[in-house]
Amino acid sequence: MFSWNLLGVLLWVVVILYFIFVIQNIRRRRITMIIKEHRKFSWTNFLIDLVEVVIFLVALVWLFDRTMLDNPDLEDTSKITSTVTYEPLVMNTGEGNSSYVTINSKKKKIGTQTYTYFRNGRKAQVSSDFATVAYGKNPIDLNATRIPYDKKQLEKMDRKYQRAYVAVYSANYKKVWQNGIGMHAGHNAIRYYLIRIPDASFIKEKQN
Repeated sequence: MFSWNLLGVLLWVVVILYFIFVIQNIRRRRITMIIKEHRKFSWTNFLIDLVEVVIFLVALVWLFDRTMLDNPDLEDTSKITSTVTYEPLVMNTGEGNSSYVTINSKKKKIGTQTYTYFRNGRKAQVSSDFATVAYGKNPIDLNATRIPYDKKQLEKMDRKYQRAYVAVYSANYKKVWQNGIGMHAGHNAIRYYLIRIPDASFIKEKQN
């Protein structure tokens, strides 16, 4: 089955081949200018070199941005498909007070945090870069506003699970040519964890 990601591979091959062409073409024209015109510099030759290099740099930056720095619009249904799954949290009754989630912090120059919680008897741990803990009346906190959660659905889950659940948002790139340019077609764009608890008393904190 044809994969649109081959389009991205082909574009990278074209850019690399064009780079080789530019190097050889600049060298050939310079040698020709020296031998036939007995000159080491001409404005015409310089401008041709400049145009070729600029075209290469523009193509390289554009393709690098689409491949490595892609920041998709999660509400663009023409390129993104998304799902949200809900799982009830299981209270951890180990050492200390009972809790739904444990926040592990590391004292470093660039602070890092991980959230640990239990669901259906299984332990899960996620980075704070892709997760948040929401408590109180509002099911969405400030960190989760960038993710297109359905607030009405979250409020429904609040009633169903007594504000103790995790809402896992998963967005995938559709298999379309626009995503194939960056070789993302069919791949996961983001997976985000909204950990919902009744209030802050159900949080346990640890520092390493």
